[in-house]
Amino acid sequence: MITLTPITTPEKLEEYYRFRYRIYNESRLKGFVEETEGMDKDAYDERAWHFGWYVDGQLAGCIRFIEADGSEAPLPMFTYLPEGAARKAVQDYLAGRKAKGQRTIEASRFCLAPEHRGLRNARDLVLAMVMTMQPLGFEHGLFDCNPAHAKLYRVLGFEALPDAVDFEVPAFAVHQTTMTYDYAKLITRNEELLSRMGFTQGRGMKKAA
Repeated sequence: MITLTPITTPEKLEEYYRFRYRIYNESRLKGFVEETEGMDKDAYDERAWHFGWYVDGQLAGCIRFIEADGSEAPLPMFTYLPEGAARKAVQDYLAGRKAKGQRTIEASRFCLAPEHRGLRNARDLVLAMVMTMQPLGFEHGLFDCNPAHAKLYRVLGFEALPDAVDFEVPAFAVHQTTMTYDYAKLITRNEELLSRMGFTQGRGMKKAA
């Protein structure tokens, strides 16, 4: 079971930024990180929520969340989304949520230590992500992933933006897929699994004591 813990103290944040740098620097996505003395930290981190998954007191995984703020480049993905259909698809998605008065976040910097990687932990991490942010007022969000991993997220009920199913990021020579989620649909689809993870069912679902 994965429980996400807020990371807020200077000491824990430094550990977290160093963890992010190490994981990304050893991956095919190393071009996405901005190195600052062995830490991955960018301008978006100043307004992000940071969370970690700890195993025996050690950071085993992490993720950050950033709210779309209505600016021209409101989310980290706009730093690499190419001009064209994929970028417009994300812009239209955000505009649609805003028109309905729905707050939206981007989840980014998914990191798992090598010894904890696998389909089960990836699955549990994204579901814990959804459950963690709902009490903070977020029931809609999006994130990018490797197109090869999109099938796992679709099985859980995440949806790919139709015009951002498989787009190239030329600067980093990789392809990405933009996935979106709707909290209400996800908890209905994954009721049994969420219960096994320790969550109780219902709108406003909260972590079981």
